Amino acid sequence: MNTPSKERQPAVAGQFYPGTPDALESAIEDYLCPPSAPPSGRVRALIEPHAGYQYSGRTAGAGYALLLKERKAVRRAVVLAPTHRVPFRGVSTGGFTAFNTPLGKLPVDVDACRDLIADNSMVSDRADAHLYEHALEVQLPFLQTVLAEDFMLVPVVCGQMSMDDTRAVAQTIARHLWTDDTLWIISSDFTHYGSSFGYVPFTKDVRARLQELDTGAIREIERHDLEGFMNYVERTGATICGATPIGILLGVLESQTEDYKVRKLAYTNSGILTGDFSHSVSYASIGVFDTRLPRHHAVQGTAEGRLGISNSGEKLCLQLAREAIQSQLEKGDIGVPPEDELPSFLRDPGACFVTLHIGDNLRGCIGSLEPAEPLYLDIVRNARNAAFRDPRFRPLTEDEFRQIHIEISILTPAQRIESPEQFEIGRHGIILEKGPYRAVFLPQVAPEQGWDRDTTLTHLALKAGLGPDDWKRNTQFSVFEAIVFGEE
Repeated sequence: MNTPSKERQPAVAGQFYPGTPDALESAIEDYLCPPSAPPSGRVRALIEPHAGYQYSGRTAGAGYALLLKERKAVRRAVVLAPTHRVPFRGVSTGGFTAFNTPLGKLPVDVDACRDLIADNSMVSDRADAHLYEHALEVQLPFLQTVLAEDFMLVPVVCGQMSMDDTRAVAQTIARHLWTDDTLWIISSDFTHYGSSFGYVPFTKDVRARLQELDTGAIREIERHDLEGFMNYVERTGATICGATPIGILLGVLESQTEDYKVRKLAYTNSGILTGDFSHSVSYASIGVFDTRLPRHHAVQGTAEGRLGISNSGEKLCLQLAREAIQSQLEKGDIGVPPEDELPSFLRDPGACFVTLHIGDNLRGCIGSLEPAEPLYLDIVRNARNAAFRDPRFRPLTEDEFRQIHIEISILTPAQRIESPEQFEIGRHGIILEKGPYRAVFLPQVAPEQGWDRDTTLTHLALKAGLGPDDWKRNTQFSVFEAIVFGEE
């Protein structure tokens, strides 16, 4: 192994993505828009595109946005990318001590790279595979934006390998790096269509046929089927540039005893953006979710234990909310169920917020801060109010009802804090009170927006109708925790 003593400098800054920190940060913040109903569980891996951000950034952002809630849980990121410039067999970690981007330096986990090389002769540290490779580099500014500052990088560029080689490398990397605090990023675009790519399997209904072709590949990925995926690529000729990195991920998943959910989060095609399908590339964001590790609980504190709600209990809460809205639409009332048919936690006093989305757009949010009635009544009333009485929106229609995604936040009692420094991003919801002015943010708001404490409090003051700095003086704060869950 080469003695790692050098830093890899950015090769495509200013080309594939903005070359200055301010412009790059602004672009990524604009792209970070989570899907409306991702599966529950912590994100263990993402398959993300690597084209110029103007083409694939929004698709990539759908997956990366989910990491904002998990940033403190990730201590290492493994990025597997294909080689576009240097043909070779096996995979390379590059032999660098750090990777630089306009957003700063990312340290490499040199010990982990050394362990991989010692464990498998297919793993090398050849630097030439990394020097001008964009597929790995374009993932790094997203990671620097959504993860905590102290995470380390394991950079892996993948060359050509047989299916047996792919499985062997997958087992090697998983043995060292498939851990609860390690995130995997698989860099891949999907079908490259057009004569310039040497791939024109059809000439009619190109947009629909491309989506059908990509959907077939994604279906094999969702099944964790390495052989099925590789056979599909060979049979169709699908020009998926990151087929080998995807194959490594599938090789890991098929060897695991846990049941990981793999789901498509976003999909598009450059032809949709440019209007030119004669030369187009498809992009998908796909997530791997570990249902043993909670993601949907926005609180990293004691709320889950204090509220004691099981998965079946969450489903019952969501059913109550949906049925309340449906009953209001069909019968003109919220259809409160008999109390004696409900579990005890729903009969106890409780407070919640019900949030409605259509696609990525908020469609209503109403809630209670204090437990003034049984939780099941609070759920059905707030569901009705979010649908029909949120003053920001017109009443929900029957057509919209079929499109809504429901999210429920069940709150712990609020507690007064002496200083805003006691407010913890990602754990607490917060209530601001100043004279007649009052405003609240749920715990998930700040992580979803990528705000730090001061930015959150500034937005909270503005929401209350105050000036941006009015939270700094003569203001009272209370915090609470929450269990947050939504429909699949």
